[in-house]
Amino acid sequence: MFFFPYRIDASRSGLPILTLLICILCTFVYWQQRSIDQQYFQAIEKFCVQDLSRRELAWLHRVPGEGEGNRCAIILESIRDSEDANQTIDRLARLVKPIKLFTSVEANLEHVEKQLSDIYRKFERDVPEHLTSDLAYNPHDLDIVKMVTSTFSHGSAMHLAGNLLFFYIFAASVELVFGSLVFVLFITIATLGTSLAYSFAMAGIENALPTIGLSGVVMAAVAALGVMMPTVKIRCFFWFFLFFRIFRVPALLIAIWYVGWDVYEISQLDNNSYVNYVAHISGAAIGVLFGAYYLVFRSRLLEEMAV
Repeated sequence: MFFFPYRIDASRSGLPILTLLICILCTFVYWQQRSIDQQYFQAIEKFCVQDLSRRELAWLHRVPGEGEGNRCAIILESIRDSEDANQTIDRLARLVKPIKLFTSVEANLEHVEKQLSDIYRKFERDVPEHLTSDLAYNPHDLDIVKMVTSTFSHGSAMHLAGNLLFFYIFAASVELVFGSLVFVLFITIATLGTSLAYSFAMAGIENALPTIGLSGVVMAAVAALGVMMPTVKIRCFFWFFLFFRIFRVPALLIAIWYVGWDVYEISQLDNNSYVNYVAHISGAAIGVLFGAYYLVFRSRLLEEMAV
């Protein structure tokens, strides 16, 4: 089954410049991600396969750990991503089983730390940073810059295309209703608010995943439009095997469908989901608040916008 909105039926006068600029920004950031991350993957593969000696690789494989994948990359990236590389190296060194060449635990630990430190210095010198990881927002680190960079970053071309399609359909009309200044405020609050909500929801959960994507802001636009202009029609394409059709669905029903589906999904999944449902739901809540204000205090403007 395939179902997605693709056009709004509303009288819109003007060009949604900020909406277009955000779409262009997200596309540019993703292009940078693809380019730089490809260099990263090539560099780390070369580093772990060709640049390290067998002895150096052996030291890395002495560090115990869980999970599958390239142990060399996993260990070195864990050091790079940590707040204090030296402390992380010290912690990893203590996990290594002592060797019999040294008569004391302290001497053994010092030797292991030196080996790991030397390898890590080579890694820092030869391997560029993974841009997508650098842009992502860690819910345990209240970094305002990362809240912004993560919002305009995406994990794949499909992730980008899906978010921008929905964003343009709904945010273009929201921008024309709000005007430029309020729309900037709306995007800012949605960006920061969804990140803070995710941090609050993940408090105490050590394995909470970093997040990227515009979807929280998209849901804010969907909900805002659904509240402000509940009867305006959204053209939707539906396909199921040999059956396909175009439907016109009220914006409020679209908003209820997507928010309701997110609420259902978050109740069924654990904290390791790769979809940030918390951002979706909190974004929708922000959109409802903005939409309710305009519905109550700017109702005449909304009547002029609707068909």
